[in-house]
Amino acid sequence: MTSLAHPATKASRLRVLWAQAWRMVLGVLIGLVGFGIVYDAYSPDLPADVAAVGALVLLDMLCGLAALVIYPFRHRFPLPVVIVLVLLSIPSACAAGFTMLGIVSLATRRKPWEIAAVTVLFLAATQISEQIVGKTLVPAEEVLSWWETGIAAMVMIAVMALTGMYIGGRRQLAASQREQLHSAHRERQAQIQAAKADERTRIAREMHDVLAHRLSLVALHAGALEYRSDLTPQEIKNTAGIIRENSHLALGELREVLGMLRDPHTLFDDESARPQPTLEQLGQILEDSRAVGTGVELLLEPKMRKRLDSLPETISRHLYRIIQETLTNARRHAPGAAVALEIGGLGEDLLFLRASNQLAAVSREATAAGPGSTSGSGLGLTGLAERVRLAGGELQIEEENQGEFVLKVWLPWET
Repeated sequence: MTSLAHPATKASRLRVLWAQAWRMVLGVLIGLVGFGIVYDAYSPDLPADVAAVGALVLLDMLCGLAALVIYPFRHRFPLPVVIVLVLLSIPSACAAGFTMLGIVSLATRRKPWEIAAVTVLFLAATQISEQIVGKTLVPAEEVLSWWETGIAAMVMIAVMALTGMYIGGRRQLAASQREQLHSAHRERQAQIQAAKADERTRIAREMHDVLAHRLSLVALHAGALEYRSDLTPQEIKNTAGIIRENSHLALGELREVLGMLRDPHTLFDDESARPQPTLEQLGQILEDSRAVGTGVELLLEPKMRKRLDSLPETISRHLYRIIQETLTNARRHAPGAAVALEIGGLGEDLLFLRASNQLAAVSREATAAGPGSTSGSGLGLTGLAERVRLAGGELQIEEENQGEFVLKVWLPWET
């Protein structure tokens, strides 16, 4: 049975492979350059045995090959691998490239005691290499003194250590920034999910209260049929009709509330006792909005007023809540700006609401970022979008006409 790797996993593996490959190639190139420089200075006029020089060349290549093999394990065993690389560089110029890269890699860990230990070892290894290998290949008068070798080694180890510490610092900074971004993203997602859950809770409470009203009517009239023996056939028929109608409406409401979780801890005591508003209270909320300085202009298509009176209670309640949140949003982000509400119908299937207002200059940038942006909470619109989605409708938010905030909602006439 075969499995296909995720594209992101493949890309990550390719990045790791490339990061390892170019370092290996660089280490080999530095080693070859160092090998050429060291043995180019060899003087055949020296009394040194040719066989000894040949053995030294062979040892140099073998140590370089060993450095090539162990260098990839620097992340698993950082300090031991670097110690071995420094020791291999004593007789080997080919291993010098991997030694330098290993020291830089170790310094990225930014641990002073590791850097100090490798510095001492590197200085000692440089002195030993200069005194043993240097005297074998060049005349004694051309061999650097111990203090000259020490200064050169100090400069080299300082450059390597500082380079590694700088790279390590940049990596830590990048990791910290990524973690902050991830943390902010997680917090934002948690806020959005909480806003959606709150809106679902409010809808569930509304459905619960309506169901309680419907079922109480059913129980009341059913009790009348059970205990009243003096009812005329017409009264019995009327009572049964009331029971049938309210049962049908209750079933319709129940279909909406299924799947929603109702958390009583998110409700306020006074909110639980209030009756659920519908478009019958629309005039009141418009007057309240005008009273606090937000002008509202309501435009209705000629045939819409009569049709809104027969709007199902559930959709009427959703539409009321949408208008309420729209006016609240306008007062918060564009105080003093007038709001234009337009309610119309798109054929026999959809009810259309358009709300628009001019934005204040300070809030245009936040609006352009969208309702999910971190400028301002944006959670009221997030909850609004969740309500519209649960009602089977569609919500669209846009900015047009030089900073005019426009909210468009489509809801089904029937649910």
